[in-house]
Amino acid sequence: MTQSLVCTKEKAFFEEQGYLVIRGAYDPEQLEEISAEYLSIWLGLLASGEIVQHPDRPLESLYPNRLRDFHRGNDKIVKFMLEPRVIATLEELIGEEPVAVQSSYYYKPPGTRGLGYHQDNYHIGVWPGTSYAIWVSIDPADEENGSLLFVPGTQKLDLVSAEVLPGSCNAYSSEVLCVPEGYEPVQIRTSPGDVVIFNGNIYHGSTRNKTAYRYRRSFVTHFAGASLEKVTLNYGYLVDKHGERVRRRLNSSPKIIEMQQSIFTYKDTALYDQYIKRN
Repeated sequence: MTQSLVCTKEKAFFEEQGYLVIRGAYDPEQLEEISAEYLSIWLGLLASGEIVQHPDRPLESLYPNRLRDFHRGNDKIVKFMLEPRVIATLEELIGEEPVAVQSSYYYKPPGTRGLGYHQDNYHIGVWPGTSYAIWVSIDPADEENGSLLFVPGTQKLDLVSAEVLPGSCNAYSSEVLCVPEGYEPVQIRTSPGDVVIFNGNIYHGSTRNKTAYRYRRSFVTHFAGASLEKVTLNYGYLVDKHGERVRRRLNSSPKIIEMQQSIFTYKDTALYDQYIKRN
């Protein structure tokens, strides 16, 4: 049986605060391998013309917000995503086996905008229960290059309705969420190989990358407990901890849904650039 990376004290912190930082969960060789794999994917998108650089947003458009769901059909990414010690840790924290819903790789180059406070399960649509994220720091992340922000304790709140942003390729109206009265945000620092696990209801976001030369690469997978009955994203393409594809029913009534315009290429997206692998 694979050993978890947390103790009783850390489990209590996660339950109370809604997030947990685990230092050094991935080793440098694993980070090099996943970085090389996504570099290869990025070069392929660039060579095929899927990524087009815009003169008014040169770095943001060249390194779009995220590359999503490229674990599909990619054994290297699945292996990284399902690192046994990390999965055992999540399983201990949530009390059941997890299943992966989606994956994303972020470059976050210099000048990239931050992401306002939002709740992940608002669009992932796990029911019953909520989603959980495992966020892996590829580069050092701090206040200067846009590290994660959390509002501890807000994971105990319900999902908050937000106004849809017209024209967004991802109706992700996170900027309307404000820190509730009585709560205080915290910004965390991470080193390469550190993992942040957090609840899908917690208010979280990130700040702008204010640096001139530093990236803030990261890899995040959103999970649900295996007992979920319905989910909105990738309901027919979930992955269990053994790497096997599993299915659940479609949650057709999430808080928000992804609009269908401009989600296959970067050519027309301005607000929330992403590339989603669909097969």
